[in-house]
Amino acid sequence: MSYFTLISECIVTLKTEMIMTTNQQLDKLCMEHFGNRKYVADGIFHESAESRWEMEKPKVLFVMKQTNSNNLLGEDYRTYELHDVWLGNQNWEQLFARLYGIIHTTAKGYPSYEEATRQESMIEAFTQHAFAMINIDKEHGAGTTLTNSLVAYAKANASFIRQQLQILSPNIIVCCGRGIYDSISRIMQPSAERSAAWTKYNKVLDITYFDTYHPGK
Repeated sequence: MSYFTLISECIVTLKTEMIMTTNQQLDKLCMEHFGNRKYVADGIFHESAESRWEMEKPKVLFVMKQTNSNNLLGEDYRTYELHDVWLGNQNWEQLFARLYGIIHTTAKGYPSYEEATRQESMIEAFTQHAFAMINIDKEHGAGTTLTNSLVAYAKANASFIRQQLQILSPNIIVCCGRGIYDSISRIMQPSAERSAAWTKYNKVLDITYFDTYHPGK
């Protein structure tokens, strides 16, 4: 292959990636990583304000452990509809409430729990802001996740997880469960300073982390 042919192919690849949506880039990455293995697709949810993601300020990403059942492998979370699936489910309602709280926080304060958990507040958060979520482990389902196993999986798949985060380029990462913050912070070098606080700031990457509990608790 000649030098000029190689350069031309690189330019074509770059242009293609530039016009791909964020979800399409995630899909391409996952297909390359998983091959024929089943996995749960995630990213920016279609019924949310998906097209606003690149303009969203702040871009909030929720990171979960894994899906709760192998029966869900092969599905695409992003296609689920708000009123049919999410409302009435404690896990997802808690995520929407957290999103509402984050985007409505100002220098003067933040919404009460009662306000954030109102159905109209959760609907507003989901439909007027791009909602993004990824699982660390997309190819195994379990009702209970062992922290050591999760951390080991994240370490073994660090490059893949890092590429997802780079594609999404969030300003805020909400780590929903034990072991998630440590795994993500280790992957996104340089790591944020260690702290017992629930919120941590990586000033080099300009990312704020919320190190919090799983929404089902």
